[in-house]
Amino acid sequence: MVTDILVKDAMVTEVVTARPDQTVVEGADTMRKKDVGCLVICEGSKIVGIVTREDMVNKIVSKGLTGKDIKLSEIMSKNLVMATGEEDLGDAARKMSKYGFERLPVVEGGKLVGIISDREVARICPAAIEILRERLLMEAPASFEENTDGDCDLCGNYSDDLMSVNSRWACPECREEAAEL
Repeated sequence: MVTDILVKDAMVTEVVTARPDQTVVEGADTMRKKDVGCLVICEGSKIVGIVTREDMVNKIVSKGLTGKDIKLSEIMSKNLVMATGEEDLGDAARKMSKYGFERLPVVEGGKLVGIISDREVARICPAAIEILRERLLMEAPASFEENTDGDCDLCGNYSDDLMSVNSRWACPECREEAAEL
């Protein structure tokens, strides 16, 4: 799907970064102060990972741990998928869908220049999200229909037990309602 909109025209250019040796508490405080959902982790100018609010909840809080002695490097995602500013927004959205990411760092010549999220894609090109979602459901292998985690399409709450019902991801509490749709 080509949108004729470039990533650089939709990306956020003020990217909040952190160092891998910072603690989760320091990272969370930065995220709160800057009102962002992720930190791009850099060693100097090299991007080495990304930590999201979900990482902190799923890897620290849900396990009853405290982040004061845990480094961001211990919870960051290291296998990054990135976009370039000259990339079509539809291609970036496709990458996000394919890999299950909500955000992609944007790089030019190996340098971090911005970040694109599903929020920007939805704001700039709302039809792209629905088209990609439908396409993924049609092309996905049967195993994709098994239970997974994420936000319920009906109530919006996070669940680690989502199931695809009538092409909607439903938590256990909403499955009956999804079946009736």
